Amino acid sequence: MLILGMGSASAQSYFSSTQEEFGKSRIQYKRFEWLTIRSNNFEFNYYRSGDKIAQNAAKIAEGEYDRITELLGYTPFTTMKIFLYNNPKELEQSNIGLTAPIDLDGSILNLAKSRVQIAYKGNEEEFKQQLIRQIARLFVYDMLYGGSLKEVLQSSLLLTVPEWYMAGISAYISGENENPLILDRMRTAILKNKDKKLETIQGKDAEIIGQSIWNYIALRYGKDNISNILNLTRIIRTEESSITSTLGVSYTRFLKEWREYYINNQYANSEENSTDSNLKKAENNASIKTIETKEKLVLGAGEVDTDNYEFDAENIIKSLAAEATKNKNETLDKTTPKTGRFKETLKIKGPVAYENIVIANDVKSEFLVDPVRRLGMQNTLVMNDLLENHSIKLGLFITPVLRNHDVYLGYNNNVKRVDWGVDIQRRSIALSELDNRSLYLFRPLNINSPNTTVLSIDRRLYYNRFAAHASYPFSQNLRAVFTPNVLSTSDIDIADLGKKNLQSIYMGFRGELVYDDTSPLFSKVLIGTRAKIRIDRSYSFNNKNENFSRMVIDARHYHKLFGSLILAGRISYSRSLGNSPKVTMLGGVENAINRTIEPSNGQTVGVPRDLRDILFYDFSGNLRGFNFAKLYGTSHLLTNLELRLPLAQYVSKGSLTSNFLRNLQFVGFTDVGTAWYGNKGPFNRQNSLNTEVIGGGTNSFRATVTNFKNPFLVGYGFGVRTTILGYFVKADYAWGLEDKEVSSPKLYLSLGYDF
Repeated sequence: MLILGMGSASAQSYFSSTQEEFGKSRIQYKRFEWLTIRSNNFEFNYYRSGDKIAQNAAKIAEGEYDRITELLGYTPFTTMKIFLYNNPKELEQSNIGLTAPIDLDGSILNLAKSRVQIAYKGNEEEFKQQLIRQIARLFVYDMLYGGSLKEVLQSSLLLTVPEWYMAGISAYISGENENPLILDRMRTAILKNKDKKLETIQGKDAEIIGQSIWNYIALRYGKDNISNILNLTRIIRTEESSITSTLGVSYTRFLKEWREYYINNQYANSEENSTDSNLKKAENNASIKTIETKEKLVLGAGEVDTDNYEFDAENIIKSLAAEATKNKNETLDKTTPKTGRFKETLKIKGPVAYENIVIANDVKSEFLVDPVRRLGMQNTLVMNDLLENHSIKLGLFITPVLRNHDVYLGYNNNVKRVDWGVDIQRRSIALSELDNRSLYLFRPLNINSPNTTVLSIDRRLYYNRFAAHASYPFSQNLRAVFTPNVLSTSDIDIADLGKKNLQSIYMGFRGELVYDDTSPLFSKVLIGTRAKIRIDRSYSFNNKNENFSRMVIDARHYHKLFGSLILAGRISYSRSLGNSPKVTMLGGVENAINRTIEPSNGQTVGVPRDLRDILFYDFSGNLRGFNFAKLYGTSHLLTNLELRLPLAQYVSKGSLTSNFLRNLQFVGFTDVGTAWYGNKGPFNRQNSLNTEVIGGGTNSFRATVTNFKNPFLVGYGFGVRTTILGYFVKADYAWGLEDKEVSSPKLYLSLGYDF
């Protein structure tokens, strides 16, 4: 199951609640005891009753190895590891691909160490095609992106090929491309998508159309040009230029001729395609003794009437017969290598016990703008075994001020149905000179200083958390998670060492119900629904007045309207209760580089005695059109709606030579949100947002004034997203509507992906 991020979910929401972890489940019903056999170029892993499947797979893979590498013009340098399952139901239990998937061309493929997994469905021919297809696909990935994970990540920043390219070449290598049924299927798919750009076609149609393109290249220009195109694609980073340079025709002309080849039935798909029919035609032609001519020509010595030349029927029949024999021999000896190429004798060693090794699966560094500590670098290392039953995650966030840092270590065990894990987290916040950029932190603590105030302090806040978690899946899309934890908080005044340190220890738990049925439409774009309900409760050992709880609901839906236009919606709600409820901030954009803080008109100057509540501040998401920390309270309600239009899905990817243009998106959005204190929410006529108490205390006069101000803030505008130097960058231009008044537009520059 995908629970890698759960232990650090609280840390992640502290940075960006829009990047909350969801994920699907893999349910284990049995435990597999793996064995391994090794052939010349592959390693096959299987379990009980799978020995014959593994032996057969070794013969197929080695028998096709020379043909595949010869056709691709490439030989991998690593041994491919193939995991074989006795049936599809047992394959669904596999955890491979869940720990740290790599998104290259819109499909998810885990390339850390060459490996694939295949289920035997009971049909020998289908199993053979599936095995060849998986091998070919991974060989092509290895060829284009490099064998090591480092090369993969570097190449993926520059090389993006459409789905038809990758799916089509593996289908071509594994399929019967001249079968009349296959040819008709190709023609049907082409006609069905004739008005679409190739780059926008997805799924099975993309595979069939891609297969037809590679088949056309082989028939029209020769099979050798397939490897030339693949190798050139790796060098010049675009499939269109590779095809044009290799074949010597423009890409537009190539596509036109390819479509005409299938749509106009230029291939023979009936008796006309058989050699016997051709022989029969030749014999019939041989019976024709005269040819009509417009006029009799007078030919000189050595001249030939090219318009009315009569071929020798006997020679035609011999030529066709020889061609038929040649084709039959090629069909029977598909695995026979070219003359002069040495073919290894099949050798199978084993079985031996499966060796479970640990690999580095994902290494990632990214800039984050911490709400309290500002710009820093988040570094993450994920390690797991090949089956991804065990995973270890190391995380480090650090700013230029080294005293500000986060350290995270987590382990997950996904072997059985109930997945479990443990994690340790430490957060350090150093507060020194405070000005209008950071004084907002004191407002929820009842210190509201003027914007011109500058305070010099030297305080250290520490947050330490140890948690264990268990996850039970009800289905692949729904699971429940229970996480008991122990945490401690500290507030140390370095400037006044005589002051007693403030420390608390909490015992608590987190319960979650997670639903996720999303699927990738293309790179970084999902369709479907995901939602999470989370409840946290913490009980202080020091003082029961420090007890608190928080409930969070986060639901998102992604709907494809037409073409590649996506409507994305999110609703977020939270409420904190208990003797010491915690605050949620609202306003601005998460991870913003040019953050502007809501100005203060307060007159209270000072430093709160206890700053530990800052460790529990929550930041709910984007409310564009307003300053950061515009509103805050122990409850919040926020809705985000976005229309997303990826440019690359409407423009030929081959014409977009830069990664900047390939990832360019246009967005229109509306945000509606509010935050409040107490039990009276925004739908109550008297709430903390529109109710003000005047007087009281030493003043004998006390009055409650209700202004009936609209408690909801509305932001709307447009934006662009793209990748710069490998980082996803967003720019939003938004207006804010507050109580029927529209504010001046604001520009937001931020890092990271949308919700």
